[in-house]
Amino acid sequence: MTTPFSEQQSEQWLLERTYHAQLRDGRELSVPDFTWAMKQLTDVDVPLSSQSWKSKLPEQLSAKKSTNVSIPISTWMEISPEEAGTSYQEGCPVLLYGEHRWEHLKATSETWRPNRNVYTLIYGNAKVMPEVVSGVEYAVCSLDPTRGHAANASWRAWFSSDVATLLNGSTHRNMLFLRPCMQFPYTTYYTVIAADGQVHEYSDRARAIQGYALLASQEAHDRSDLHSIFPQFCYYHEVKCPDGVYRIEFFGPRMDEQGYNAQKG
Repeated sequence: MTTPFSEQQSEQWLLERTYHAQLRDGRELSVPDFTWAMKQLTDVDVPLSSQSWKSKLPEQLSAKKSTNVSIPISTWMEISPEEAGTSYQEGCPVLLYGEHRWEHLKATSETWRPNRNVYTLIYGNAKVMPEVVSGVEYAVCSLDPTRGHAANASWRAWFSSDVATLLNGSTHRNMLFLRPCMQFPYTTYYTVIAADGQVHEYSDRARAIQGYALLASQEAHDRSDLHSIFPQFCYYHEVKCPDGVYRIEFFGPRMDEQGYNAQKG
């Protein structure tokens, strides 16, 4: 892709819940792979790591983690490592992207596996899928001085997670530095829908989780069926786009849908 990102394109991609990144040579990162990696981001404490990424010892990560973090910035642009360091020092978010290619080493003796007849007895007529021997893992790490830091599992497994190390020029090989290209202002809201349908709003996630834990389920009758209705924990972003204010749910009844106009519902 060589067409520069536009505000209209960025808004459409945002509502479609896809992430795009343009490189300095005019190419674009693979949208499906980049989007998948971004949706795997998980909050981590600062510093992300206290040991060298070259260490073979198990990493001792902080026990304090939240479930997931969602960043509603659909478009990014590649910058130099020096620009990334400056942007971070100025309080701006920086996104790091890397790819790790892996391949299983061929063992001297093959491990036991069922033959075709035994496989049919166990799994029926399902087609035997060949074992994957190589592949690529897509890793992302978000450094945001304001909203906190996040990384996906692939990044924590294969790349350095020490902020100082990432930005001081010693780990730039096989790593891309990105900044927000088209960034729309947004506000995060946390709500809990009680079993009776009443909506409770909270100022932050911690209070919403506490409120959710205090709400009880209700028994409901549907003809001859007796079932329970449970509270629902929800959080969403309201994003100010050129065409209006849109709501993007990341956890809730409409979290699998595209962004929708907040006024129209």
